[in-house]
Amino acid sequence: MQESILIGSEELCQEGATFLSLLDDDWNNLISQIGACTLKADQNLPPYQALVKSVIYQQLHPKAANTILGKFLKLFNGSFPTANNIFEKKYQLKECGLSKNKCLSILDIAWYEKNQLIPSYVNLLDMKNENIIEKLTAIKGIGKWTAEMFLIFHLGRIDVMPSSDLALRNRYRTLKSLEENISPKDLAKVAELWSPFRSIAAWYLWKAT
Repeated sequence: MQESILIGSEELCQEGATFLSLLDDDWNNLISQIGACTLKADQNLPPYQALVKSVIYQQLHPKAANTILGKFLKLFNGSFPTANNIFEKKYQLKECGLSKNKCLSILDIAWYEKNQLIPSYVNLLDMKNENIIEKLTAIKGIGKWTAEMFLIFHLGRIDVMPSSDLALRNRYRTLKSLEENISPKDLAKVAELWSPFRSIAAWYLWKAT
């Protein structure tokens, strides 16, 4: 069965916001301050390209990541490379500012793409979140967090909680005025109460100041 998606669904976003605002006063105040949820999935890039871009952006400030992405595309005459293109210039990838590990990860993504092991968006529609995470994390350099970001921002899945995300944990700590840090395990447990709108909850926490 196809899992719920966010793509272009203002009604679903509103339903999630209402659900969360009724949890308690803290959530109600946060949602009132931020306003309507505008979370949407971006499928302008096919899965293979989206994963390469995700690796480039890992652990970098957006400005620095944009610079590296620009150099990466320039290496391929301004266009996003095919898997074969990447293999042809595998020794030049590091010149774009990519770390050794990111170069290896991009090469592995290209290998999976060349061997038709990365599903299309159409094929991903009927897959469960945990199965997609399992498939993506088999690729070198694609961890659970990156797979979860893919689920939220490219597939538009509404019930994903990337509990290892430090920003989310810090924002939740502030929201609930906790004295101590909250662990990924504990946040995942708390977030069970936010189902089936955990992606929307994450979006609001990311937007919190």
